[in-house]
Amino acid sequence: MKQHLKAFAIVVILGALAIWGFNTFFLPKVQQAPTTMATVESMEKDGVPNFSAKTLSGESIELEQFKGKVVILNFWASWCGPCVEEVPSLIKLVKEFKGDVVLIAISGDSNEEDIRVFLKSFPELNGEHIKIVYDQDRSKMKMFDIARLPESMVLSADHKLAKKLVGSINWYTNDSIEYMRSLIKK
Repeated sequence: MKQHLKAFAIVVILGALAIWGFNTFFLPKVQQAPTTMATVESMEKDGVPNFSAKTLSGESIELEQFKGKVVILNFWASWCGPCVEEVPSLIKLVKEFKGDVVLIAISGDSNEEDIRVFLKSFPELNGEHIKIVYDQDRSKMKMFDIARLPESMVLSADHKLAKKLVGSINWYTNDSIEYMRSLIKK
């Protein structure tokens, strides 16, 4: 019986030390971490936060440089079937507007080579109004709280969030074209 009490006391002491260690060393770092995640509500009201990125072609871009244009932020990966499925209609939609709509396609692939292989299947993704970004450290996905792929955000010309879409859609429909036109006119 005494051995069971000793074992129980040791477990309680080790548990208390583990809780103390967690609270002392880990929890302060978590609480001090900056919260840079944009919420849907803040993006609708105040606009989408500016960010910078480097495209696969080596171009440095900032979201701000596309002010005055409708921007589609599309989060995707080459291994994502629904992402691949929506690419042709997304390309057609962007080309339809000849520069009034810009696509920033942000890839969550695990390496850049997978993206480059994928792009060989879609050479149209190298268009002037289409920017391909590799989110190597997933910072853009974290910033926008991307939960699954594909996920897209349509930004009005003043870069306020107009629509958030989760999942694959056909981008090139009469309704989509009219919706984009309505955003351009605002």
